[in-house]
Amino acid sequence: MKAQVLKCLLGIATAMLFAVNVQAQCACGGCEAGSACVADSGCGAADGCGGGAVVSGGAAACGPTVTYETRTVMQSQAVLETRMVPSTSYQTETRTRMRNVTRQVAKVQTRQQTYTVNVPQVQTRTENYTVQVPVSYTEEVPYTVQVPVTTQVEQSYQVSVPYTENVTQSYTVCVPKTEQVEQSYSVQVPYTETQQYTVTVPYTEQVEQSYTVQVPVQKTRTEEYQVSVPYTEEVQQEYTVQVPVTSTRTESYQVCVPYTEEITQTYTVQVPVTSTRTEEYQVSVPYTETVTQSYSVQVPYEEAETYSVSVPYTETVQQPYTVTVPYTEQVAQNYTVCVPYTEEVAQTYTVQIPVQQTQTAYRSVTKCVPVTTTKTVTEDHGSYQCQAVVADGGVSYGSGAGYAAGSGCGDCGCAAPVASSCGCASACSSCGSCDNGCGGSTMVGGAGVVGAGSACAPAVTYRQVYVPNVVTKEVPVTTYQRQTTQEPYTYTTTSYTTETKTRMVPVTRTRQETRTRMVNVTKQRTEQRMRDVQIQKSRTEERTRMVTKYRTETRTREVPVTRTRMETRTREVPVTTMNTETRTRTVPVTRTRMETRTREIPVTTMSTETRTRTVTVQKCRTETRTREVPYTEMSTETRTRMVSVQRTRQEQRSQDVTKYRTETRSRMVPVTTMVNETRTREVPVTRTRMETRTRMVPQTTYTTETRTRTVQKTRMQSETRSREVSYTVNVPETRTRTYNVTVCENVTEQVPETYNVTVPVQTMKAVQVRVCKQVPTTVQVPVYSYGVSAPACSSCGGETVVDGGVSYGEVSYGEGAVIEAAPMATGAGCTNCN
Repeated sequence: MKAQVLKCLLGIATAMLFAVNVQAQCACGGCEAGSACVADSGCGAADGCGGGAVVSGGAAACGPTVTYETRTVMQSQAVLETRMVPSTSYQTETRTRMRNVTRQVAKVQTRQQTYTVNVPQVQTRTENYTVQVPVSYTEEVPYTVQVPVTTQVEQSYQVSVPYTENVTQSYTVCVPKTEQVEQSYSVQVPYTETQQYTVTVPYTEQVEQSYTVQVPVQKTRTEEYQVSVPYTEEVQQEYTVQVPVTSTRTESYQVCVPYTEEITQTYTVQVPVTSTRTEEYQVSVPYTETVTQSYSVQVPYEEAETYSVSVPYTETVQQPYTVTVPYTEQVAQNYTVCVPYTEEVAQTYTVQIPVQQTQTAYRSVTKCVPVTTTKTVTEDHGSYQCQAVVADGGVSYGSGAGYAAGSGCGDCGCAAPVASSCGCASACSSCGSCDNGCGGSTMVGGAGVVGAGSACAPAVTYRQVYVPNVVTKEVPVTTYQRQTTQEPYTYTTTSYTTETKTRMVPVTRTRQETRTRMVNVTKQRTEQRMRDVQIQKSRTEERTRMVTKYRTETRTREVPVTRTRMETRTREVPVTTMNTETRTRTVPVTRTRMETRTREIPVTTMSTETRTRTVTVQKCRTETRTREVPYTEMSTETRTRMVSVQRTRQEQRSQDVTKYRTETRSRMVPVTTMVNETRTREVPVTRTRMETRTRMVPQTTYTTETRTRTVQKTRMQSETRSREVSYTVNVPETRTRTYNVTVCENVTEQVPETYNVTVPVQTMKAVQVRVCKQVPTTVQVPVYSYGVSAPACSSCGGETVVDGGVSYGEVSYGEGAVIEAAPMATGAGCTNCN
């Protein structure tokens, strides 16, 4: 990447140097301005007094030297190795274990239960309620009536009167025309040939096969178990009944009147305190072992196989088919026509008479009112100003390194530079002496750089800089606020009253008439014809193909197995403990004071009565019983059986194959074509003419009259009344009762049990593994070396291009990059063309 950047920079510098030579008007015999032209010397360096030196590619001492070295390189190569892989197989073992069997034993327990009973009490109270009583009154109300006035008006109307005309109509008829045409057709004539073919005949062989069977053996064992046998007893039980007796007494009772006090309360707070402790824990650390493993590989091989193919071919066969040929006949047809006529019919219709009323309502009107306020605004009144910037006093790549007015010197502020022997303008001394000696600058690939020797005066550049000026001021702002007001408005509502009227309406009706017309009817007749049909058939051919089969081979390979071992480690664990602190706070407490009041309450006293009843009690007794329990054990037996194996053998057979040869024959075929004929017929056409008639139509107009009527209205008045209301109050009572509970206790016993366990067995298998290893290989490598420049290559001072890189002072940029010979050298901007 660095070499490509250097090549790009050198190309740009060469183009710039060529432009300088053209501006300096250098010829092929030397320079017009002085002896600053450059010629090639023995080392490829410029021996003039330019601003720097360029190593030329034409000299042998400065070019690269290529040599070849023998080096050893590691290459990857696949090698087959045999590794031992662990293989796990499983064996079945029969073991015996003790199993816990739990059974339940029932027993009766007597418990007491306290429960609360709500005893209902009926009480009465006086209740006041408000009733809305209707009061009727009459009121005179004016109303407007639309009175209809009917007059007779003469009205003109038009009637469509139908009439019938006979019109001559031309129509086209397709008349069939049959001709006999000779037609050639091909016939497939069959003949028989005998053909040999191979058949694969399957047959079955009986092969003896050994197999292992798990035979179940049914056994029984005797075990004892306990059963809770329930039985019922009739027990005489005495119970107490509380009979309620209701009476009324005056009772003094106390009421808790609440009030609030502020008290100081002490409470306890658990403050967490965090500490650390060291604890040990177990870590499962993985490690890898190499184990030899056997595995199976399917190795492919090819065999030749004969198979039968069904090859299709096509035959042409004569096939009869039926064609339906159309023809036309004239048939008389009766049809019905609906002839219209008009009648006057009385019609009842409903008219909606409008009644208008004016009403007043209020609506909300929202207006926007302007409100003027002030707000603070910040504005920037800044501007762009020209500022002078002084360049750095070291190496400058600014205007001093450019090409001004067609020469190789930088613009140090001179108006008209004149080329000197060093290439810099002598007029530069007025701005700080541009150093007309050798060593002021160096051309790198044709580009001028101001060196760190005797520098010119600092270069001053100007740039536009924006200087802000922030000003804060108050500005008036007009905003609009919405104000809503209620304004009255009037609107007219129209209601309608319904009236029924009668009018004469012309109704068009139709009567049916039967007429006759001639109609062309297309009929069809059936004809028998023959056609050639392509039939697809097939014949069997024997072919041979290569079939890929696989044989199984067992190989071994080394497989890495990851296992773990347990290690004990320690760690610091944060532990949080809670410290108890006692604090105080002021809490509002609601307290009560006792007040004594009196009230009349109904009292229900309960009188106790003892009664007797017979109760059925469910009890259980435990009995020990025995039973035979069947269980199954599996025994392994080796048996033999005859197995049918399907195999095949090849047999040669022959068959008669029917083949076909093509023959061309001719026949006469009737061809029917349709010929168009033009005919005429009389068609009745019904048309209508418009007639204008007059009639008297009743016209109704309405006049408005204002009348008054008496309306019965009702208003509601409120009355306060009182009533006696009965309500029920539940008084809680606490009672105690005894009940029996049957509890089942669990009894655990040890019972032997036989079970099968699959035990893994570890074995080692040899496995072939493909391993990638590094193998040393000897190769020839080219080595590029660059020579050291002669003293003449850097005799003029400045910078030097060495090994394709550019050296600025003591810092070298780029190494190993190949740079071609510079076509131009530094100086006054000209080059010796000899």
